[in-house]
Amino acid sequence: MIKFDYPIEQIELGIKCFGKAFVVCTWNGEILDANLTISKEKIKPQNSLSIAFAKLDPADEDSYATLQFFLINGGSFKKQIEEEEIKIDKALHPDAPQTIKFDGYFGYVSTLNIDIHSDQSLLNKAAWTIANSEFEYVKWPMKTGTHRTKTFDTVLRDAKFMYTGSTPPHTEEISKVINDTKLGQLREPVAQNSRANIEKWLVSSKRIAMYGLEDFDHFTHSTGVSDSLESFVHSTRVIFMPSKMYYMHGELLEGTEIIRMDPFQGTSNPNCQIPLYANVLLEYPSPWYTIKQLNEIISQAKDKKAKIALDLTWLPISTETLNLNFEGIDQIFFSMNKTWPVADLRPAFRWSRTRINDRQTFDSEIEMYPKTSANMFNILIQQFDFDYVYNKHFAAVENIRNTFDLETTPVLWFTKHPSAVHDTKGYISSHYFLDEFVCVQKLLNYKGKYFW
Repeated sequence: MIKFDYPIEQIELGIKCFGKAFVVCTWNGEILDANLTISKEKIKPQNSLSIAFAKLDPADEDSYATLQFFLINGGSFKKQIEEEEIKIDKALHPDAPQTIKFDGYFGYVSTLNIDIHSDQSLLNKAAWTIANSEFEYVKWPMKTGTHRTKTFDTVLRDAKFMYTGSTPPHTEEISKVINDTKLGQLREPVAQNSRANIEKWLVSSKRIAMYGLEDFDHFTHSTGVSDSLESFVHSTRVIFMPSKMYYMHGELLEGTEIIRMDPFQGTSNPNCQIPLYANVLLEYPSPWYTIKQLNEIISQAKDKKAKIALDLTWLPISTETLNLNFEGIDQIFFSMNKTWPVADLRPAFRWSRTRINDRQTFDSEIEMYPKTSANMFNILIQQFDFDYVYNKHFAAVENIRNTFDLETTPVLWFTKHPSAVHDTKGYISSHYFLDEFVCVQKLLNYKGKYFW
C-alpha cells in the first residue's frame, strides 16, 4: 500500500506500448478510459489500481510497455510506483520468477496491483483546499523562500503546515483603518495621555478584569514584546520559565550561559523549585497550561519574593474570563499582535515597577521609540475595543471546533486534535511546540467559502 497523508484530487498516468503489446488499467474495479486520468469523485480513502500487461506473443521481446509518468495532484510519484512488484503470469512464463520489481518496465505478461490510501479527513481536506486554491506567492514569515512559485512541493508544504502557527485571522475592518491611515499622521510623538488612554482601554474589557496597571512607575514602547522578553531573560544567570513557550526563547538562549529551569517540574525535580528572589517569566494565558496551573506558579513565585514578568500577548484571546491583579508582578509585556492584523507594525508596551536600564527605556525616554506603530495603536483603540476581535470570531471558532471535532484550549486560536503532535525532528526549530495544536487562523479566513 502507498499512503498519502493528504487528499488525492487527481491521478494521471501515462503508459507507452511498443510492438504488439497493450495494457488494461482498472481503478477500484472500473476500467479506465484511454486518457488514464482518475478524477476526484472516483477517489475513495482506500483504492486499488491494477495495470494488466499483455502481448500477442509472450516471447516477443520487441513488444513491451513503459511507465511514462505517474502524477498525483500534479506531483510525480513515478519512482515510488517503480518500487512496486509485478506479478508474472507463470502459465505463459514458466521459467520466470513469480514477482519482480516493476522498475517502470513491462516485459513479461504480468499485472501490477497497488493499494492507494488517500487521507480524506476533514482537516487534511481543508488544508489541501486552502493551500491549492489560495496559494500565497509571497509567504511571510519564513526563514527562506519568501517569494515562491506554485508547484506541487510548495502546495504540499503549505498543506502540511496549514495549522502550524500563531498569527491572527483577517479582520478586514481593522486592516482598512490601517490602510486608510496616511503615514504623515503617524510620525509625531504620541500624545501625553497615551498611556492613560491605553490603560483605560484595557480595563474596559468585559471579559478580562485588570487591576493595578496604574501602580507601575515605568511605561515604555517597543516593536513587539521580543525586546522586553530578551531584556528580562538576559538580566539573570538563571531564569525560571516553562519548557513550552514561544520558540524564540529557546532560540535566543542557545549558546548562552543562562540556565533555564522549568517551574512546572518543581514537584518532580527539586532543582526546579523556585528559590528566593528568582526571576520568573510566564506567558499568561498559555495554550499549554491552564490558568489554575499558571496561578499556582505565580503564587509560589510571590511567596519566594521572586521578580515576576508576565507576557500578556495572548491575553485578548483568552477563552476564560479572568480577574488579573498585578500586585506582586514586576513587569508585564503587552501587544495585540496575536489578535489584530498588525504583524507588520507590531506595537507593544512594557509596564515595570523599576526603571530598566536597556535600549527600550532609553529610546522611550528620548522619544526614539517606533512612533508609527505606537500612533497606529492609539488610532485603533479609539475604534475597536479590547474584546472586539474575540467577540467577532468566537462563534465562528466554536463552529469550526464542532465541524472538525477540535478541543478548546486557554487561547482562542489554538485547538487540540489527535492529528496535531509535536515533531521531534524540529522542522521549524527544536524549541517549537505550537505544532501540538491546530491553529484555526486559516480555517477562519476562508470560512464559508469552502465546505466548512
